[in-house]
Amino acid sequence: MILSVCPNPCLDVYYYTGVLKEDDTNRVENPFLSPGGKGVNAARVVARFEENPHLVVPLGGCIGKCVKELLEKEEVGCIIVEVENETRVNTILEQKDKGKHILIAARGAKLKREEIKKLHYAVCKDLEPDYLILGGSVPPGLPDTFYAAIIKNYKGTRTRVLVDADGEILRKAVAEAPFAIKPNKHELERLVGRPLYSIDEIVEASKEVVEKGVEVVIVSLGEYGVICATKERVLRVIPPKVEVANTVGAGDSLVGGFVFALHRGEKLEEALRFGVACGTATVMEEGVKLCKPERVKELLPHVNIVQL
Repeated sequence: MILSVCPNPCLDVYYYTGVLKEDDTNRVENPFLSPGGKGVNAARVVARFEENPHLVVPLGGCIGKCVKELLEKEEVGCIIVEVENETRVNTILEQKDKGKHILIAARGAKLKREEIKKLHYAVCKDLEPDYLILGGSVPPGLPDTFYAAIIKNYKGTRTRVLVDADGEILRKAVAEAPFAIKPNKHELERLVGRPLYSIDEIVEASKEVVEKGVEVVIVSLGEYGVICATKERVLRVIPPKVEVANTVGAGDSLVGGFVFALHRGEKLEEALRFGVACGTATVMEEGVKLCKPERVKELLPHVNIVQL
């Protein structure tokens, strides 16, 4: 079983715009609505490949109900922790003329003490998944040790934990030596405490994290692919050149595809190739629609992998 946890989910509201005018009304087409958050998106990708992931997610208010309905349509099995405050909304403005997007991300509503206990119990009760994805930020009220505590809870079990987070949350998670982490370049820089200017420097930083006990460090580099470091080797995965329509959710798709492939029994190299194909397929989709399985299948033979 694959279990994904998203402690700070959202409703992504995606608008296509032209040049935005200040102090005037900017009229746009109806928005595209999508459930969002790193752990949510990873689970959505897994569900597209006829796997039945479980998603632990706190939801509240009218927005929470909307997110729940959208997830049900995508056949993502949800373990919902009901909370009092409204689930957050992220607004994405895609400026067609500039080829850029603006993301306005809410911090998230504060969780109460009892809600935090329920969330922790929902993740740590007798599920024992094969793979556990811990994805995204934590809302106000949730300590930055939340992921670290979950990793500690699963030590000594068969569960392999992958963390996709940033800042102190990631740093404290790494101290508990999860199976894998998936930072991007900027997140890795914050983790090791210095800027990284080249592939060689990214490789060295990744090796440092491996030395702390993390088995697999996957660094996403956008169009430049992925660096993956383990104790035994360092791999670079190179995606095919494609026309980029949107980058939101690409890293989450990489995580979902990678974990799905591992769960299916693929070796590390093939799981990386599959994850990168999922991320590449997502950037070809407009809005926050994530990858299509048929497009992933088309891209997979064109994803190259080399040992550094």
